[in-house]
Amino acid sequence: MLGVCAVRRRAILVAMNPSRTWAIVLGVLAVLAGLLLYPLMTRHAAATRDFNDVPPSAGYFTLRPVGSYASLPSDATAAARVHRSNWEPRQDNKPYNYTTPHGLDIRPASHANDSYDPRWNTYILKRITGHYVGTTDEIFQWAAAKWGIPDNLIRTIAYVESGWHESNFGDFVRDRTECLPGYRAVPCPVTFGIVGVKSTSWRGIFPWNRDSTAAAVDVLGGWLRGCYEGWVWWLRAPGNHFHGTYHAGDIWGCVGAWYSGEWYDGSPHDEQSGEGYIYQVKYWEKVQPWLRGGFGF
Repeated sequence: MLGVCAVRRRAILVAMNPSRTWAIVLGVLAVLAGLLLYPLMTRHAAATRDFNDVPPSAGYFTLRPVGSYASLPSDATAAARVHRSNWEPRQDNKPYNYTTPHGLDIRPASHANDSYDPRWNTYILKRITGHYVGTTDEIFQWAAAKWGIPDNLIRTIAYVESGWHESNFGDFVRDRTECLPGYRAVPCPVTFGIVGVKSTSWRGIFPWNRDSTAAAVDVLGGWLRGCYEGWVWWLRAPGNHFHGTYHAGDIWGCVGAWYSGEWYDGSPHDEQSGEGYIYQVKYWEKVQPWLRGGFGF
């Protein structure tokens, strides 16, 4: 009875206060509206997230000009610019995609013998971290944003090097002193990862070029940026006279040097040369096999 009386008393008080009555009515309507609209709102939010979208044909990022090195974004800022998607055509990459380096210590390059511009160590080597996790394509985007490199270029190099498989390895050597821990039988591989990072060229990167997709792609992004800035002085050795000597602002020359270590060496018809590698990358960049059906199988 006390409960019933309390309810009746509350009803009388409400009736005596019209403004309070309207406040209660509006509150009830707001709750009902929220209950009705919530499913629609959550479905809309889910629809606006790019859960399974492949990247656009034009990519997301373009090449930033020479001199951009000092204004490149941090790891975190680059990560915030990634277009998130659950699209993953390489399921076998998952353990590598979610592995980040610890204790990574790439040895500084010497510029005493005019091998590298002094800025190489500060703006390239010290910025290589591999501190990102995500899908394979998100990692490409992260490195592209971080280094000011077109994401389609990174996708293409990864396709030519490994078909987008971080488990890739190669460049076997017969010198036992060059073999890495766990690879004592000669010939042994020294190049690992989705973009083909050579351990003997990047001292201190192993085993992260093998075990972390982000670390491997971070190295490629750093190479392309530093080379594009004109800081790889040892590439000044005579190359293809048609293209002249190494200079800043030639991204394709840097792509070829990633493979051969020389500046426009060989010819487009020689697959084992820098020129041949450039030809392959340009071809597959136009084809964009990652946008074709069956790429994930």
